[in-house]
Amino acid sequence: MFIFSGIIAAAFAYLCNKVILKRFGSNSLVAFVPFIEEFSKSIAAVLMSTHIVGTHFVFGCIEGIYDIVTSSKKIGNLAALASVVSHSFFGLITYITFGKSDSILIAVLVAWVFHSAWNWYITKYL
Repeated sequence: MFIFSGIIAAAFAYLCNKVILKRFGSNSLVAFVPFIEEFSKSIAAVLMSTHIVGTHFVFGCIEGIYDIVTSSKKIGNLAALASVVSHSFFGLITYITFGKSDSILIAVLVAWVFHSAWNWYITKYL
């Protein structure tokens, strides 16, 4: 079931991100996009009663495939690996925070902060 929730989350986030990026440009990569992605992954997992980390992992794999398809071979492969690893990490953060707080909202917010920091670093230094 986590495969399906990861696919649903990726499709939802892709559509939302497309609108957000068109409206606000690349500045939205640091704040809006991470929130949309963390929200979609975590809510999909909870609503479908499936594993949070698994959902985040599948999302990262889908984003990684997108990176490979839309980027140069060298950048695409590195970006794909970073997508899988980072989204799995954000899933672990969400899972741990949700377990300790029993609040998916708090878990999403904590993962959002980490994801935003990651995107800030990537867009500023790479």
